[in-house]
Amino acid sequence: MTHFKIYLATAIVATGMALTSASAQADVTTLTFEIVNNTSGPLTLNRSSWNLSLAEPGFFDVDPLSEHSFEANYKTNFGYPRKTPATLREVISYANGNRECTFTTELKVSQSFGVFKPTLTSARSASATSTGMEDVKCEARVTEKTDNAPLNYSVRYTVG
Repeated sequence: MTHFKIYLATAIVATGMALTSASAQADVTTLTFEIVNNTSGPLTLNRSSWNLSLAEPGFFDVDPLSEHSFEANYKTNFGYPRKTPATLREVISYANGNRECTFTTELKVSQSFGVFKPTLTSARSASATSTGMEDVKCEARVTEKTDNAPLNYSVRYTVG
Protein backbone atom coordinates (compact mmCIF):
# COMPACT_ATOMS: atom_id res chain seq x y z
CA MET A 1 0.00 0.00 0.00
CA THR A 2 1.41 3.40 -0.94
CA HIS A 3 1.77 6.25 1.52
CA PHE A 4 -0.98 8.13 -0.28
CA LYS A 5 -3.43 5.23 0.16
CA ILE A 6 -2.53 4.94 3.86
CA TYR A 7 -3.13 8.68 4.37
CA LEU A 8 -6.38 8.47 2.40
CA ALA A 9 -7.61 5.50 4.47
CA THR A 10 -6.67 7.33 7.69
CA ALA A 11 -8.51 10.46 6.52
CA ILE A 12 -11.63 8.44 5.68
CA VAL A 13 -11.64 6.75 9.11
CA ALA A 14 -11.04 10.09 10.88
CA THR A 15 -13.86 11.72 8.90
CA GLY A 16 -16.21 8.89 9.76
CA MET A 17 -15.33 9.16 13.43
CA ALA A 18 -15.78 12.94 13.33
CA LEU A 19 -19.22 12.59 11.75
CA THR A 20 -20.22 9.99 14.33
CA SER A 21 -18.95 12.26 17.07
CA ALA A 22 -20.87 15.23 15.62
CA SER A 23 -24.17 13.40 15.76
CA ALA A 24 -23.35 12.30 19.30
CA GLN A 25 -22.95 15.97 20.32
CA ALA A 26 -26.73 16.47 20.43
CA ASP A 27 -27.50 17.01 24.06
CA VAL A 28 -29.65 18.83 26.57
CA THR A 29 -28.33 22.04 28.09
CA THR A 30 -29.77 22.73 31.54
CA LEU A 31 -30.24 26.33 32.58
CA THR A 32 -30.91 26.85 36.29
CA PHE A 33 -32.80 30.00 37.26
CA GLU A 34 -32.46 31.36 40.79
CA ILE A 35 -35.04 34.08 41.45
CA VAL A 36 -34.52 36.26 44.55
CA ASN A 37 -37.41 38.40 45.76
CA ASN A 38 -36.18 41.19 48.04
CA THR A 39 -39.55 42.97 47.98
CA SER A 40 -42.44 42.85 50.44
CA GLY A 41 -44.86 41.44 47.84
CA PRO A 42 -45.03 38.24 45.80
CA LEU A 43 -43.43 38.04 42.34
CA THR A 44 -45.34 36.52 39.45
CA LEU A 45 -43.84 35.29 36.19
CA ASN A 46 -45.31 37.60 33.52
CA ARG A 47 -43.54 36.48 30.38
CA SER A 48 -41.44 33.59 29.10
CA SER A 49 -41.16 31.38 26.04
CA TRP A 50 -42.23 28.29 27.99
CA ASN A 51 -45.59 26.60 27.83
CA LEU A 52 -46.75 27.60 31.32
CA SER A 53 -49.84 25.36 31.13
CA LEU A 54 -47.53 22.36 31.74
CA ALA A 55 -46.56 23.62 35.22
CA GLU A 56 -48.66 23.76 38.37
CA PRO A 57 -50.37 27.12 38.88
CA GLY A 58 -48.07 29.33 40.95
CA PHE A 59 -45.00 27.13 40.38
CA PHE A 60 -42.90 30.06 39.14
CA ASP A 61 -44.16 32.56 41.75
CA VAL A 62 -41.75 33.78 44.43
CA ASP A 63 -42.95 34.68 47.92
CA PRO A 64 -41.89 37.99 49.52
CA LEU A 65 -38.33 38.07 50.88
CA SER A 66 -37.54 34.57 49.59
CA GLU A 67 -35.89 32.65 46.76
CA HIS A 68 -37.10 30.11 44.23
CA SER A 69 -35.03 27.95 41.84
CA PHE A 70 -36.06 25.92 38.83
CA GLU A 71 -34.44 24.33 35.80
CA ALA A 72 -35.22 24.57 32.10
CA ASN A 73 -33.83 22.07 29.61
CA TYR A 74 -32.99 23.01 26.04
CA LYS A 75 -32.18 20.58 23.24
CA THR A 76 -28.79 21.61 21.87
CA ASN A 77 -26.47 20.36 19.17
CA PHE A 78 -22.88 21.55 19.11
CA GLY A 79 -21.69 19.14 16.41
CA TYR A 80 -20.31 19.89 12.94
CA PRO A 81 -21.08 21.62 10.62
CA ARG A 82 -21.92 25.10 11.91
CA LYS A 83 -20.60 28.34 10.45
CA THR A 84 -22.36 30.73 12.83
CA PRO A 85 -22.37 30.51 16.63
CA ALA A 86 -25.13 28.45 18.23
CA THR A 87 -27.21 30.74 20.44
CA LEU A 88 -29.54 29.94 23.31
CA ARG A 89 -31.44 33.03 24.49
CA GLU A 90 -34.14 33.28 27.12
CA VAL A 91 -36.14 36.32 28.22
CA ILE A 92 -38.42 36.22 31.26
CA SER A 93 -40.10 38.91 33.32
CA TYR A 94 -41.32 38.97 36.89
CA ALA A 95 -43.78 41.52 38.29
CA ASN A 96 -45.11 42.74 41.61
CA GLY A 97 -47.92 45.21 40.95
CA ASN A 98 -46.56 48.09 38.85
CA ARG A 99 -42.96 46.93 39.34
CA GLU A 100 -41.50 44.60 36.76
CA CYS A 101 -38.06 43.26 35.90
CA THR A 102 -37.19 41.77 32.53
CA PHE A 103 -34.30 39.34 32.61
CA THR A 104 -32.30 38.10 29.65
CA THR A 105 -29.70 35.37 29.46
CA GLU A 106 -27.74 34.17 26.48
CA LEU A 107 -25.33 31.35 25.70
CA LYS A 108 -23.26 31.70 22.52
CA VAL A 109 -21.18 28.75 21.37
CA SER A 110 -18.60 29.02 18.60
CA GLN A 111 -16.88 26.06 17.01
CA SER A 112 -13.39 25.62 15.73
CA PHE A 113 -11.77 22.59 14.19
CA GLY A 114 -11.04 19.60 16.39
CA VAL A 115 -9.65 16.21 15.37
CA PHE A 116 -12.63 14.06 16.41
CA LYS A 117 -15.13 16.69 17.52
CA PRO A 118 -15.30 20.46 17.33
CA THR A 119 -13.55 22.63 19.90
CA LEU A 120 -16.25 24.66 21.61
CA THR A 121 -15.84 28.19 22.91
CA SER A 122 -18.75 29.48 24.98
CA ALA A 123 -19.78 32.86 26.32
CA ARG A 124 -22.67 33.42 28.73
CA SER A 125 -24.34 36.63 29.75
CA ALA A 126 -27.19 37.78 31.97
CA SER A 127 -28.85 41.18 32.17
CA ALA A 128 -31.76 42.82 33.98
CA THR A 129 -33.88 45.88 33.28
CA SER A 130 -36.66 47.54 35.24
CA THR A 131 -39.59 47.60 32.78
CA GLY A 132 -42.60 48.36 34.97
CA MET A 133 -44.46 51.63 35.59
CA GLU A 134 -42.65 51.96 38.93
CA ASP A 135 -38.88 51.65 39.04
CA VAL A 136 -37.40 48.69 40.94
CA LYS A 137 -33.84 47.45 41.40
CA CYS A 138 -33.13 44.51 39.07
CA GLU A 139 -29.89 42.51 38.96
CA ALA A 140 -28.68 39.50 36.98
CA ARG A 141 -25.51 37.45 36.92
CA VAL A 142 -24.21 34.09 35.80
CA THR A 143 -23.33 32.12 38.94
CA GLU A 144 -22.13 28.70 37.77
CA LYS A 145 -21.11 27.16 34.47
CA THR A 146 -19.57 24.07 32.94
CA ASP A 147 -16.97 24.38 30.20
CA ASN A 148 -17.75 21.07 28.48
CA ALA A 149 -20.82 20.19 26.40
CA PRO A 150 -23.72 20.40 27.16
CA LEU A 151 -22.52 23.72 28.73
CA ASN A 152 -25.00 23.88 31.62
CA TYR A 153 -25.12 27.07 33.66
CA SER A 154 -27.02 28.99 36.34
CA VAL A 155 -28.27 32.56 36.49
CA ARG A 156 -29.30 34.50 39.58
CA TYR A 157 -31.97 37.16 39.13
CA THR A 158 -32.73 39.59 41.96
CA VAL A 159 -35.70 41.93 42.28
CA GLY A 160 -35.62 44.72 44.88
